[in-house]
Amino acid sequence: MRIIYLLLFLFTSTASVFSQKSFLGRFLNAAVKQQQEQGTAVKRKQFTMPVLSDAELRVRNRAFDFGGQRYSLKLEPRGFGETRALKKYLQSNKDFEEIHKQCNLNETLLLRYIYFIDMLERKSLASSYNDLILVYEDRIKVLEELQNSSDFDLTILIKAEKELAKLISERIEEEQEVKIANEYIALECGDSLGGEIDTVGLKSVAQIKNEIKTIDDALFEQTNIYLRDLKSELSCSEDRYNLALKKDRKPISFFEFAYDFGSYNEELARRSNLKDFNLNNAFIVEVGIKIPGFSNNADDLLRYKMDYTFTKSEYKSLRNEMAAKIKKDISDIQAYIERYELMSLRETEADAEASLKKYMQLSGVDPLVLLSIQESVIKNRFEKEKVYFSILRNLVYVADIAGKLSEKPIINVLSSRNEIAGE
Repeated sequence: MRIIYLLLFLFTSTASVFSQKSFLGRFLNAAVKQQQEQGTAVKRKQFTMPVLSDAELRVRNRAFDFGGQRYSLKLEPRGFGETRALKKYLQSNKDFEEIHKQCNLNETLLLRYIYFIDMLERKSLASSYNDLILVYEDRIKVLEELQNSSDFDLTILIKAEKELAKLISERIEEEQEVKIANEYIALECGDSLGGEIDTVGLKSVAQIKNEIKTIDDALFEQTNIYLRDLKSELSCSEDRYNLALKKDRKPISFFEFAYDFGSYNEELARRSNLKDFNLNNAFIVEVGIKIPGFSNNADDLLRYKMDYTFTKSEYKSLRNEMAAKIKKDISDIQAYIERYELMSLRETEADAEASLKKYMQLSGVDPLVLLSIQESVIKNRFEKEKVYFSILRNLVYVADIAGKLSEKPIINVLSSRNEIAGE
């Protein structure tokens, strides 16, 4: 039984570790939750009459005679096909709002991805500064010991001290930025799980290389959230214009039915006096006939048509821009991967660190040359890391254009195990 309990404990512990989101995953999930909370406002269903666009009840009084008031009901009918056009416009407007919310979330997620990668790069830079500081401190010690030699150049020592001071200042700045970023992300996550900005769990260059091969840049138009958002806005703009047209096409502008108590009382008085009377004189029917060619809706029609035309042109421009951008981003990733692999190959062939260790074992080694080799190793390592971060950035850009950032379920596109960042 103990073995069973132990296995059960190990299984649940392992499951909890794998179910726990990464620091980046929780940062992305926080953005999803924020939008969900903002979208919980009460939605009111808009009431519309199928035949009438407006109804108005009027009460008219003359000379404060409350016994002779007139009551009237004014009804404004819709134009031919206006009801259908209105329903279509309301639906397209609703669809646009939903897609626009997803578009806003997509932009927020994009900013968080880039912010996280930028902070990764700054953390790596701070680490490189720290290693270089140790090198420069040793260099200054060596130079100070050589001060009494005849060929000693004081400017070299001064330059090394200035460079050391600059490195220390820049390291402090980078470490402070990373510290602030860690605190900000932890605050946004709103949990007590801890964590910090690091590359643990991120996709390797080999994974990204295989992933890029499967991307079809011709399919982006159906999935790109910015194009979908603009296309939805275009549809909404077109339906709004069509609705304005239908509103303008109605021969009868209004019906009005009235009942006049004053006239009714006058007819009753005539009846009492045995005079000719007609109680129907209290009822009034009025019809408004619209004269063709005159419309107060002409300015709206022109404005809606211009909005539709502009949005249509904007959609074409954005589509061409996105098509060029996704090709460029994929090309940039491939170029960065080639550069990364070349740097890795050279690093392996040269094996700079191993050469450094062998060089250190030689007798009569110039310590300044040794320190220069160390400096070169550190800088080359950081350059390689910079290329990796550039690959990550462009991967996010490609995922952004392909519509993967806000596609549900929301996946952490940088995660090596494709963790779910939000539903």
